[in-house]
Amino acid sequence: MKDEPKGSALYEVLKGIDFERRQLVGKKERTGLIDLVKDGNHGYRCYSCTLCERICPVDCIEIEYCPEFPEEPFDYEAARAAALATLPGESCGSASACVMGEKPSQFVPEIDMKLFDPVIAGIRSGSGLVEALHATQEAFGYLPRVALEGIAEEMRLPFPRVFGVASFYSQFRLRPVGKYVIDVCMGTACHVAGAPLVVEAFSQELEVPIGGTTPDGLFTLQTVNCVGACALAPVVRIGTDETFGRVGPNEARRLVRKLRKQEVGS
Repeated sequence: MKDEPKGSALYEVLKGIDFERRQLVGKKERTGLIDLVKDGNHGYRCYSCTLCERICPVDCIEIEYCPEFPEEPFDYEAARAAALATLPGESCGSASACVMGEKPSQFVPEIDMKLFDPVIAGIRSGSGLVEALHATQEAFGYLPRVALEGIAEEMRLPFPRVFGVASFYSQFRLRPVGKYVIDVCMGTACHVAGAPLVVEAFSQELEVPIGGTTPDGLFTLQTVNCVGACALAPVVRIGTDETFGRVGPNEARRLVRKLRKQEVGS
């Protein structure tokens, strides 16, 4: 019996891509998602990224070149990486968020949508979009795609507009974080005092890069510009409650091991 035909390699990538996030690949942080643009008649039209033309399987779409909106080349590897960074249920349905049978490349938490009920109640009571996003992040620790879709539906807004606001402001997180968020200050005073070595020690001990979350969901490693404690450089902050001064590489490793022991004993 012959094997069932499979889609092309490009199809395997495309089926797992969250196209809203795809348009942000390679952009500087906090760019936000571009929505439809107004034309001369005050209507709305596509902003001509040309992606639909390039992926059309029967070549039935043709877009004329417009120098005002330069063509965005399709990067196979970047698109595949973007697909793998997407959480289950966050793109293309609940069963196919990753490509070619591979698992997403990050910590995946359970999403209890009962926590979203107060957000919906707040929207119906008159809260705005930013307030709804804050309430969602307080409930989940970040902004899950399914919650953003719920906000868009409840507020009768286009999803790209909601996603654009969420991706623009730095206080909002689109990816889940661990129980312990480790912020290493990289301000001038901390940098000179050895903060890069502290970050490297945390990264080695946790086995995650900057911005990464450990597979057990305990730790997320981040860097910040300044925490306002230059006299204690290098400074490390755990969440919003604990701040540690004059932290060296050895102290960083001991701090991680101490927190792990606390979790084992709890």
